[in-house]
Amino acid sequence: MLSLLRRRFGLHYYYLLVQPLAAAPQAAEPCGPACRILQEPDLLGHCADVELDLREPAVRAALAAGDVCVGAFEGERLAGYLWYSFGRAAHVEGVRVEVGPRLRYAYKVHVRPGARGRGIARALLLRGAQLCPRRGRELGVSFVAPDNRPSLRAFAAAGWRRAGYAGYLRSLGLFSAFGSPAAVRLGARFACA
Repeated sequence: MLSLLRRRFGLHYYYLLVQPLAAAPQAAEPCGPACRILQEPDLLGHCADVELDLREPAVRAALAAGDVCVGAFEGERLAGYLWYSFGRAAHVEGVRVEVGPRLRYAYKVHVRPGARGRGIARALLLRGAQLCPRRGRELGVSFVAPDNRPSLRAFAAAGWRRAGYAGYLRSLGLFSAFGSPAAVRLGARFACA
């Protein structure tokens, strides 16, 4: 149903997920994949791998904006990654996410298709909360579509909770964003790029 609303009417709806950064669960390092912050050379070196869905222009733009990427490794192979933004981040073409000064936005949790179902997204969310600098932020936020059940399970397993919703309508050249009272109060919203 949601995919029909997106395709046919341009309606995009997401749950707003939150996690207080001071209360982020601690993950035991030896368990699961090794995680670390990825630097520009690491990221650009993986852009040719189609399973990772990393595009060089997007990587360069995110890094230039001050975003941070945490990667999960199985051996020497990058199994997945998670991005963090501290202000604005590209969402899809023509749309971005903006977050207020208290928020750290987690976005694009991506796991290599052959590595899915092994808890890598959960590990990224747990270790990413520890590895990524807080930069004075108090609360982690993310947006996940209600029909993205694997992501919702991973966020829940990592201690995130649903606090509201936000989304936008983009149709016939028009753009209109909306959000629950919690999203408005926090300053987490979609905007036209």
